[in-house]
Amino acid sequence: MEYPDEVIAVGAKGKKEARVLKSIGKDFVVYGYVDAETGKPESKYSILLKRESGEVEHLFIVPAGGKELVVKHEVEKNPEKRGIFDSKTGKVVYF
Repeated sequence: MEYPDEVIAVGAKGKKEARVLKSIGKDFVVYGYVDAETGKPESKYSILLKRESGEVEHLFIVPAGGKELVVKHEVEKNPEKRGIFDSKTGKVVYF
């Protein structure tokens, strides 16, 4: 599948990955990653939480031996809007 440019991220190893929506609410979004070239889902995912102040808390989670580890937790003071592909509607949502 071909994904819009605004949902493509470059992983730590330089591989292009598409952000794909898993769940969304008023103040949060959960999205996973799909290899943009092969379409194979990755097992890692991110959670974004919007604070009342407008800051966004980003948790990056990877599987580790039957458990999940938060390997990155940061607060983005001036968050950029992220494009995330909604496979149910075929459209890009922004958070």
